[in-house]
Amino acid sequence: SNLINTISQRLSLRKPVVEKLGRDRINNSSEQLKSLLVPEILNQQPNSKLEKADILEMTACFLSCSEPVNQGYSRCVQEIVHFLSKDEVKTQSQGRLLSHFQSLQPSSDKNRRESDLPQLSSPTQHSISKEKSPIHSAL
Repeated sequence: SNLINTISQRLSLRKPVVEKLGRDRINNSSEQLKSLLVPEILNQQPNSKLEKADILEMTACFLSCSEPVNQGYSRCVQEIVHFLSKDEVKTQSQGRLLSHFQSLQPSSDKNRRESDLPQLSSPTQHSISKEKSPIHSAL
């Protein structure tokens, strides 16, 4: 019984310290996010004091808005690699470009075979791809 009281007292003394450390981590992370979002914050709310919830909302919005951009960029890199890879005769410049763009691809994209990529080499094939695409058919 005495041992239980001693353990209980130690835990109750430690709890505020642990909570303070947690709050400090949250505050530091919030400040880091705020500093990363400064241009965005200044554009939207130049003279207001932002709460942590505001900073988290802006971060979530920024990240969700940047995802389609990242996907588009990756798709563009894939198309460039595909285009540069299909010629049998390569100049030194083509080789350097191909090497550079291959290094930009995420490892999951590097593992894709060329046959996995849609063939968009001619305008006719491109228009067929658009017609069959679920995105364009939904529009």
